[in-house]
Amino acid sequence: MRCFVSLDGTERELLVERLGNRGLRLTFDGQSFEASVLNVAAGEYSVLVGNQSFDFLIVRAGSELTVSSRGRLNRLAFFTGRPAAASPTAGHASGRVEVRAMMPGRVVEVTASVGQHVERGQGVVVIEAMKMENEVKAPKAGTIAKVEVTAGQTVEKGDLLVVVE
Repeated sequence: MRCFVSLDGTERELLVERLGNRGLRLTFDGQSFEASVLNVAAGEYSVLVGNQSFDFLIVRAGSELTVSSRGRLNRLAFFTGRPAAASPTAGHASGRVEVRAMMPGRVVEVTASVGQHVERGQGVVVIEAMKMENEVKAPKAGTIAKVEVTAGQTVEKGDLLVVVE
């Protein structure tokens, strides 16, 4: 399968070829590698590439995926059939965007407040999960319309944190 991935507004071609039950051959930016993928729970994947293991938590929001691995969050948009650059909204979230918890944890800090202007990629909430602090970032520039959490609060995967308009 040939698709295009938009990561932070930069479009790249991704080729995916299935190799048996759990195997994939991925070609990204001209580099090919084989991976073994195991779906361990809803939205949770364990991926083995060579002798390195990676765990991913993936949440879908419309045509965009939020991928968490090793304490980093990335938002990806996938397009098939035409480059993402041909899409008028590629790399730009529009309208009201709900920012949700990627995993269960405890809110350490809320850095955004209602009415505050934020830039895309600016931290809005810090959540401690699995003994690591994860900064949740604004998916777009805009104004914080709603803050649904407070420091010290426990959140579950999928809980609403903030709304950016």
